[in-house]
Amino acid sequence: MKVEVKKLDKLKRSIKVEISGEAFLKEKKETFTEIGKKLKVSGFRPGTAPLDVLEKFHGGTLKEEFLKKAIPLYYQKAIEESKLFPIILPRIYDVELLKDKLVFSAEFEVKPQITLKDTDYIGIKIKDIETAVKDEEIKKVVNNLKDGVKKVVEGNLDDDEIANWAGYDNFDVLKEAIKTEIKIEKLRDRRIKVTNQVTDHLLKNIKIEVSKTEIERHHKELVNRELYNLKTRGIAQADIEKYTKDIEEKLKTVAENEIKIIYILEAIASKEKIKISNNLGEAVLGFILSKAKYI
Repeated sequence: MKVEVKKLDKLKRSIKVEISGEAFLKEKKETFTEIGKKLKVSGFRPGTAPLDVLEKFHGGTLKEEFLKKAIPLYYQKAIEESKLFPIILPRIYDVELLKDKLVFSAEFEVKPQITLKDTDYIGIKIKDIETAVKDEEIKKVVNNLKDGVKKVVEGNLDDDEIANWAGYDNFDVLKEAIKTEIKIEKLRDRRIKVTNQVTDHLLKNIKIEVSKTEIERHHKELVNRELYNLKTRGIAQADIEKYTKDIEEKLKTVAENEIKIIYILEAIASKEKIKISNNLGEAVLGFILSKAKYI
């Protein structure tokens, strides 16, 4: 198999593939014969017509069915041999099936190539986020609970009765539970903010160009997801339509940045030989945070 690769721009590639030789001829013959078992030829029982007779009466069908099978197979072999990583389905063109060879071309976009320096992601300065729970925050939750109870119960309950109402043995246990819930929420918020600092740094310092086609596809997915969420929350269809354009505009940058971050994290994982099982983002972000400097 001969493969000729052309670089059309930063992301777009074309390949010209030519397959010939004994292995190809054998595969073509076997495929034609297998397809021919289902074709009818006057004067022959199904599956008994000679290959030359099949080609005479059903040449177009044989070629069409063979190409459906052969092109995806040889396309995959060609990109693997050329070490290319397409991100969209190829445009197949200039297909020519001759007696002794198959020739076709394909055009597609590939993953961006990213050149990384250690300083791009190691030693990132992270502004830490305070997670201590203040007494005023606990008191605010308690007061809200008391206000809610007052709406359904006549008179005022003392602190321990309020705790019992909430399902706790006494007021001290209630306050500890509230403190724990606030702490968990603060830690969750801290993780989000710290992660955002990392992704902002990566996007600012690592410049890559990504496929417009891929961005558009992801943007559409994000918009559809947001509109679906609004619908499930009971938002009127008229209001959803009213804000659709704003949602589309807001999510353009989000879509582009999310695609970029995926490729950046993949590149870091490859460079650092990070073994990834299921969650690429968590694995690589964990590595970056382990090397970060907290200020």
